[in-house]
Amino acid sequence: MTFCAPWRKDEESVCKELKFLKQFGGHKNIASYYGAYYRAPLTECSSELLEIVLEYCGGGSFYNLISKTNGHSLKETWIGYVCKEVLKSYVCYSLITYISISPGVAPHPQEPAIHRDIKSLNIMLTETAKVKIIDFGNSFDLDPQTGLCHEAEGTPHWIRQKGQRLAYDTKCDIWSLGITAIEMAEGKAPYADQYPVLHLIREAQPPKLRSNRWSQHFVSFLEYCLKKDPSERGSAEELLQHPFVTQLPPKKIIRAVIEKHLRTLPNGPAKGIHYI
Repeated sequence: MTFCAPWRKDEESVCKELKFLKQFGGHKNIASYYGAYYRAPLTECSSELLEIVLEYCGGGSFYNLISKTNGHSLKETWIGYVCKEVLKSYVCYSLITYISISPGVAPHPQEPAIHRDIKSLNIMLTETAKVKIIDFGNSFDLDPQTGLCHEAEGTPHWIRQKGQRLAYDTKCDIWSLGITAIEMAEGKAPYADQYPVLHLIREAQPPKLRSNRWSQHFVSFLEYCLKKDPSERGSAEELLQHPFVTQLPPKKIIRAVIEKHLRTLPNGPAKGIHYI
């Protein structure tokens, strides 16, 4: 799978993307990074392109899966499976990790990081329904002294900030996961048709599922993800112990069902090249 980025248009974001892909691309729930290279401009007026080569995710994004599924709503077990796999990746990059500079050199600690753009468009499926996170262009290493970030980033409907100067930590990704779970259940994020939305998200009560057909475990899981106070929000480790993800059917069964569903989608869900 190749991502094409206009190199000079957003050099800082692309460099950040490469940094995090190199650092975390070995995790089983993060798309593997194979390299990057320049490509000549397509026309005299177009920009030079940097192609980023990642693990092929032939199942497409969950955004595509939602849009191509009847009712634009995924099964609860599928949503639980996705949440569990994404939480596993959180543990990878939200905790202090140890990076070895070279063979024989003792590893040194790497500060925790945050993704800052978790949403269905950035969660991919392989052809065998393995979950892979992509797009680390908004990712950020937290302050080594405070463990916080002060920059306002992310896609508005999936983030929760009290104000532009609010400092936040890894719990911002937990909020985004909760919003993404609602997106997978209802076909779109809360307030999807309303702009501007940041003020509404700050002032309103945390969003909830509109239908009462979902299990109490799912409702409870979302409540822990979508606490307005980050200190009350569940951590990735805590949420991995929640019944919503611990009481799922075996992973191989869920994957087999999703894989079968992918084969029924019109025209296939995935494309090989994405422009970012």
